Amino acid sequence: MTTDRREALVEDIVQAELAMFLAVRNRGGVSPCQELPGTFRIMREMTHGVLALPFLEAYRDDLRKAAEAGRNLMTEKYALMEGLLQTKAQDPRIEDIVAVESAWRAEVAAQHPDVIGADGEEGFRRYLGCELQTYSPEALTAYADCVDSARHEGRNLVLERYDLLMRKLGRAPLQPGAPDRGRCPGKGPDEGSGGGANGGADA
Repeated sequence: MTTDRREALVEDIVQAELAMFLAVRNRGGVSPCQELPGTFRIMREMTHGVLALPFLEAYRDDLRKAAEAGRNLMTEKYALMEGLLQTKAQDPRIEDIVAVESAWRAEVAAQHPDVIGADGEEGFRRYLGCELQTYSPEALTAYADCVDSARHEGRNLVLERYDLLMRKLGRAPLQPGAPDRGRCPGKGPDEGSGGGANGGADA
């Protein structure tokens, strides 16, 4: 039942995000990334697929409320990344989350350089920090809980994401013997088009 619930929530989230993503109006016209909705879906399925149900529920509600209010969270994220939207008073938890996830990313890059490059940390930090700014207090709290739980359990969410990517691609997992928890695999949040931390209308 938990797996079914997770899959349903992730699907709702990705559908809502994709609609917002395709509606982003870029200064240079349609972004090449917007012409690859399948890539966007895979990357966002992965991004959310390792997170706990309370976050998925809170973020799904964020997306629904934003749509009802005529807000596009994707547009807001990219505007923050490019300095076109003033940064709000930042919750100190955002800096903490970014620091933890950046350390996780560096660990994966050191252990699996064939999977993730050592460069790109600055873009990763900017992308994640700006995305977290678009979350409601409830969603941010739930996300912080995911990170805290993983850290206390000795887990690395970035590693889990790339492990799921390898499984999706039919390649050997990064964590041999790791259970498949029914999470949606996909590409990492800072690599390639469609969801990178390199700016633009990625994901």
